[in-house]
Amino acid sequence: MGSKLSWGIIGTADIGRWQVAPAIQGSQYGRVAAIASRDENRARRYAGEIGIEKVYGNYDEILADDDIDAVYIPLPNSLHSEWVERSAEAGKSILCEKPLATSAEEAAKAIDVCERRNVRLMEGFMYRFHPQTLRVKEVIESGEIGEVREVHAHLSVNIRRDADENNIRFQPELGGGALLDMGCYSVSIARMCFGSEPERAAGILRVDERFGVDMSFGAMLEFGGGIAFVSGSFEADGNGAYKIVGTQGSIEVPRGIIPGLDSRAGEGLVIVCDRDSNRREEKFEPVNQYRLMTDTFSKAILDNDSLPLSPEESLSNMKVLDAVSLGRFP
Repeated sequence: MGSKLSWGIIGTADIGRWQVAPAIQGSQYGRVAAIASRDENRARRYAGEIGIEKVYGNYDEILADDDIDAVYIPLPNSLHSEWVERSAEAGKSILCEKPLATSAEEAAKAIDVCERRNVRLMEGFMYRFHPQTLRVKEVIESGEIGEVREVHAHLSVNIRRDADENNIRFQPELGGGALLDMGCYSVSIARMCFGSEPERAAGILRVDERFGVDMSFGAMLEFGGGIAFVSGSFEADGNGAYKIVGTQGSIEVPRGIIPGLDSRAGEGLVIVCDRDSNRREEKFEPVNQYRLMTDTFSKAILDNDSLPLSPEESLSNMKVLDAVSLGRFP
């Protein structure tokens, strides 16, 4: 392993093509050495756009490449756990796009393979690396808003507006649906803010008859100290926002998941209100949170250090998603 982590990317999904791969290429700790796709021509176009040297026409070839230290997996949700397991068997460190699996059972099996092979695994929750998220956690831990009693977290992007039946998010066999795609974020936020796991869950999924997947969902999670209301949709443009209500004040994060990248419009913003309704705005310059995530991952692997988001964290998140899909904890 050299001074930079050598990455391979399994699949040519847009999130990797436009966000994660360029973030790695611009990183001080990593470089993208290879890209694999079942459509080799597509992979070659991808490689040419961001300067990747090696192109493979199937996923197994990239895992057999001894020059690859780590892989990033942005495949459809239904393939995440399978290729986490295969990558672990090949001895590669793994950054997997969220959600880690389509069920807690799948996630637990994949994590077990990683543990047996002594392979590092992290789920790609990029928002956790943004300075505004770190500041939210700091304010909560400082006790400024007292004890957390409520969390409201929502994420929606209206992909139903121009519904394409080929979109993997509309295909149940590929792990589609708003709960897995959007809900993994809102559930993660609720758990982060409470700093614990919910004890009960009640959820509603609105399933579309045409596609057979949930287009929107809503759930209530009961924690030891309070309640979280989480929701998400493919039919609205609420983007990602959350609010934390404490015994002595509140925190609002209106651009909590995708606040903006580099020169794009949109900065981080955290609004803190005390119990007398005094309001303080804290603004954060646009940063590339994907680069912060991949830098942190790469440096941890290079330094043989611990990763900030553990596999156990991912398994806990999947258990809550399972509970929401059932409408309750088993």
